[in-house]
Amino acid sequence: MAEEKINPGTRFGTMILDHFIMCFVMMIFAIPGIINGVSKAFNINHEQRNPDLFGDTIYIMIIGFAVYFCKDSIHGRSPGKRILKLQVVDNATGIAASPIKCFIRNLFCVLWPIEALVALVNTERRIGDFVAGTKLVPFEPTAEPQKLNWPQIGMSLLLGYVAMLLIMVPYHNMLSGGGKVNYIETSYNEQGSKALEQLFADSLGNKLTPDIKVYNAIEGEDRKYISLIFRLKKNYLVDDESYEQLKATILPLLYSQFPEETFVGRVQYVYQSGGSTQINTEYLDWRKIKR
Repeated sequence: MAEEKINPGTRFGTMILDHFIMCFVMMIFAIPGIINGVSKAFNINHEQRNPDLFGDTIYIMIIGFAVYFCKDSIHGRSPGKRILKLQVVDNATGIAASPIKCFIRNLFCVLWPIEALVALVNTERRIGDFVAGTKLVPFEPTAEPQKLNWPQIGMSLLLGYVAMLLIMVPYHNMLSGGGKVNYIETSYNEQGSKALEQLFADSLGNKLTPDIKVYNAIEGEDRKYISLIFRLKKNYLVDDESYEQLKATILPLLYSQFPEETFVGRVQYVYQSGGSTQINTEYLDWRKIKR
């Protein structure tokens, strides 16, 4: 009897269904990173914040990506394929594809738009299937069930984790270091910090409370690093005009003590009222301006 063909609508449907289901699963592993990012979003201190959201919790999030690539490991049937009664099988034997073959097949999900087009033309085999030696067929409930190959399932998850580790961690590290200034901690200038704080307190004490740290040295550069936190007594962040007027009074004072291009700095303007906090951050980096 001729094998029943999968229609393009069902084929595309299982791809979309699987993608949404597995993205939901991945979100579960991303929750620690989201909580971590939100908890740090309103920390007001001199610590340089990384532009990436997840921090070290990325190692947990990667588990979700590994699960995504191994979604067909149980009898060649992902959640979407179970709903639409499909199965990934070995192209040569017709039995459920091994977890390792399913993993190899799903690595090509990174070429999602191309894979989707190929799958609509050939509903049995997309690029990943040709590489892994698999194909997609309607599920036969009468077929004798196979035992789960736990060693291969574990190996697939490990391979998926390592693959994503090699891709995502370097990118994460690049983001983490991309916005940081490598100032020398031991070069902290307490006297200079207090003097600059006093200058702002004397000149603008009716508008703000200053908190300032000055470091005399940056690695490999003849510049200082200055971190300034201004806790505002009135909400000058409410509109652009008020904000620009505030900066027009603050920056000349700063430059009177530390001329432009002699330092790299970060200015945080903070207004807190009740349970709400507003923060505007400005970076003073002449190195970028001159590029």
